[in-house]
Amino acid sequence: MQPSVWYVPHRQLRTVAARREASRIAGCVAAGVEPLSAQSLHEQETLLFIALHTCAYRAISIAKQRGSNSARSKAWVARWQLIRSHLLERNLGLAHAMSGRFSVRQAEHLVDDDDLLSEALCALSRAVDRFNPWKGYRFSTYACNVIMRALVRASRRENRYHRLFPFQHDAALERPGPPSDVDTELYVERLERVLDHNLGSLSDLERSIITQRFPQNLPTSRTYRDIGRSIGLSKERIRQIQNVALAKLREALERDLVLK
Repeated sequence: MQPSVWYVPHRQLRTVAARREASRIAGCVAAGVEPLSAQSLHEQETLLFIALHTCAYRAISIAKQRGSNSARSKAWVARWQLIRSHLLERNLGLAHAMSGRFSVRQAEHLVDDDDLLSEALCALSRAVDRFNPWKGYRFSTYACNVIMRALVRASRRENRYHRLFPFQHDAALERPGPPSDVDTELYVERLERVLDHNLGSLSDLERSIITQRFPQNLPTSRTYRDIGRSIGLSKERIRQIQNVALAKLREALERDLVLK
């Protein structure tokens, strides 16, 4: 689902020239033709964002008019979507580069690389929607800041989950292999008992998510995004369900007399 159409108020949006240029640019994008090949990269992006905001302005203005033509408004929304998609595609490299750089710099980070990339792509999308082309700075500078803040927040959030549910990051629980010591072996054995007999009273959905996130017989787990796509839920909702399930498992283990 596309985000809400939004624009930065600016007098240039009301001009006939801006309207014609936005329409021309959208037409070029739809035809697969580079609309602004003569300008520098910075100039290209500035004009593309002005066209994006012009389309949003026209769509909203027409929709607000009494007896407005909804077909005209939808046409401008369609142009907005074309230009927005074009801007996202042009800047996908920023999301990949920033998530990769963050992963390398944060050697102790607990966020899955796929989830880092997902956070970066979502942040890039927000940056495209909220960039103000009239402030004068480059979109890449703005987008990198937005992406980095999103990655830092994701890392902090995962660290917080790790403090609350430390055993979910235990390598012995995430993949098969010889336990590191007797205590870990016992802990894993009792956890498997809790899961096998559902002593944590997990729902079918919670059991499914836990099984996919921490598979017994596979070397890697599925990401929140992959699981969410397969069952029609958002990545964040999968994370929330996982943490509820982990809390139930922890409570069940705390009641286990063998571990006391």
